[in-house]
Amino acid sequence: MITYDEFIGKVCEAGFRSRFTSCINPNIFVYGAEGSQSYTGDPETDAGKWGLRAAQEKKLAYGHFFNGSPDGFIAPRFYSVFVDAFRPRMTVEERYASGRLGEYEWMVWDVFNALDGPVEWAQIWQQYGIRDAAEKRKLDAALKNLQMTFDITVSNVVRGVLKNGEPARYKDGSPIIGIGYGKVDDWVPPEWMELNPRMEHREALEMLYRQAEKHSNAGDAKKAFAKSIKLYKSFC
Repeated sequence: MITYDEFIGKVCEAGFRSRFTSCINPNIFVYGAEGSQSYTGDPETDAGKWGLRAAQEKKLAYGHFFNGSPDGFIAPRFYSVFVDAFRPRMTVEERYASGRLGEYEWMVWDVFNALDGPVEWAQIWQQYGIRDAAEKRKLDAALKNLQMTFDITVSNVVRGVLKNGEPARYKDGSPIIGIGYGKVDDWVPPEWMELNPRMEHREALEMLYRQAEKHSNAGDAKKAFAKSIKLYKSFC
C-alpha cells in the first residue's frame, strides 16, 4: 500500500500514468476489487480520491487523456508535451465553424462558455433539459473527447447542491462531491507550460512514445495513444 504523496512522487518520476503505461501497481485503481486501495476511507491511502485531490491541488493533471480511458495522470513536466502532441492548432470555435467538431462537443463547450466557474457533469445535460440516457452518453463521450484534445480538464471538487440551496448529502450525512471540469487555459499553472520548449506534433509524440515505452505494462505503449491520435488528425 502506498500513500498519496508517494503516488504523486512516482507519477512525477514516470512523467505520466495510465492503464497502459504504469510503473505503479495498477491494482490500486481497481475499484471494489480485492487488494484495491479504493474505499479505505483514509485520504492518504484511498486511491479513489487521489485524482480529484491531485487536480485540485495542481500536483498532477487528472482525466480521460489516454484514449478516453479513466484514471489518467500527467506530471507537470510532461503536460506541455501532451498539449503540443494532442491539442489541435485550430481553436474549438474554428473546429466547429469548419464543420469538423461534433455537435455534442460544441454543446459541451457552449456550457463552459455560458457558466462561470467549474462545470459539473450533470450541469451539462441539465443546461439542455436532456433526460434521455442515450443523449447523456453522447454528451459524456463529447466531454471525454474535449479532454483528449486538451481543451478541458478535471479542475476541482464540486459539492452537490439541492434546489433549495442546501448542500446535497448522502444518508450518512457526508457531502456529495462531484467532479468539476474547467477549461485547460484557465486551470493549468503557467509555469507548467514553460518547462519544455514548444514542439511540433510529431516531435512531442515521439517524446511521449519514448517515455511510455520505459514504463509500459501492456506491450506496445503506443496503443495508449492510438485513439487520441486519430481524434487529433480529424482536425488536421
